[in-house]
Amino acid sequence: MFDNWFSETAAGCYIADWERAFFDRFPVCNGVQVAVQAGMGGWLKPPGAWLCNARDFHVEAGVWAWADESVDILLMPHTLECSGVPHIALAEAFRVLKPEGRIVLTGFNPYSLWGYSKWFDGRLLPAKKYCLPLPTLKENAKALGFEIAFGQFMVYVPPFEHERLLRFCRFMETAGNRWWPHAAAVYGLVLHKHMAGMHILPEYGQALQGGREMILGMARIKNRAG
Repeated sequence: MFDNWFSETAAGCYIADWERAFFDRFPVCNGVQVAVQAGMGGWLKPPGAWLCNARDFHVEAGVWAWADESVDILLMPHTLECSGVPHIALAEAFRVLKPEGRIVLTGFNPYSLWGYSKWFDGRLLPAKKYCLPLPTLKENAKALGFEIAFGQFMVYVPPFEHERLLRFCRFMETAGNRWWPHAAAVYGLVLHKHMAGMHILPEYGQALQGGREMILGMARIKNRAG
């Protein structure tokens, strides 16, 4: 419901450019993986192989229409704060993600200058109360069982409404990343659902899908004490 702000305002387009660059850093799925983008299908358009719940279907934020451990990769651009129930949405993401699956997400930092702008009114952008501080999000993710694989802060310019002012202050991006990173308007995270146990290696998974038989053996692994 907040796509228009990202595509029709100067400030929204500025942030969208940064976030597209962030999402582009990570490989898209291959033909045997299930990939889903949850929200923001207007300005962050997924490849044709992806399902996008803003374009293809609608689901309740706290009850996703996916079976347990059925999705390999989830793109979640501002999905948590837009859901209105960020903690439940993150738990649902963990439920539907396969072991060793990944979430690539972005969120607004409520403690930045942008967090105090007029846009976070629940109409143009999500209400500020739903924007999770990064330390809180990390704690919730670790409590669910996620490992944090990568993180990045983005957008240090003030929340100007005019493109000319945003371009003029672009020098602040380099300075902000070095001197006050936690004041960024947006953060990006990659979460990894690492599960202990036995998993079939990708090179052998192809053989199993072809109906071939495979013999599995047990290997003895020494502990640190020998």
